[in-house]
Amino acid sequence: MEQAKIDRINALARKAKAEGLTETEKAEQQALRREYIDAMKASLTAQLDNMVVVDEAGNEQRLVKKEGGSCCGHSHHHHHHDDGHCCDDPNCQC
Repeated sequence: MEQAKIDRINALARKAKAEGLTETEKAEQQALRREYIDAMKASLTAQLDNMVVVDEAGNEQRLVKKEGGSCCGHSHHHHHHDDGHCCDDPNCQC
């Protein structure tokens, strides 16, 4: 995302606190925030897609993206541990 758009997000946030926003400005703010969030998600996904986990023995393993039906019901990356569990979430039933 271009710095000018980030600056505009910040300017709208300051104005919202100081005096409020018009309906047009609120819509612009929401659209810019959505664009920012989507860009951040894409960046994080690209980083995770290129991440490699190295175990104690020096073996490299790429993270595996699990879609909706993953062990914990979320769509995100997991590294499968030797015990078969895919995450460190104590609530996960993997």
